[in-house]
Amino acid sequence: MNKNQKILRIVFIVFTAGVAFLAIDMARHTTAPWNKKKQAVRAWGGDTTPKDTLKIQK
Repeated sequence: MNKNQKILRIVFIVFTAGVAFLAIDMARHTTAPWNKKKQAVRAWGGDTTPKDTLKIQK
């Protein structure tokens, strides 16, 4: 194996590891669409359904 092949393999491994790290990091900070309501409930500590704000006041 000559010098160019070694450099290419090292660059390939570093690049692949970097892309994998970024993908894992992005996945950890992203919420799946089916979990958004659960995340809102955890963050705000209650029910997130909208309340009727047009009630007649007496």
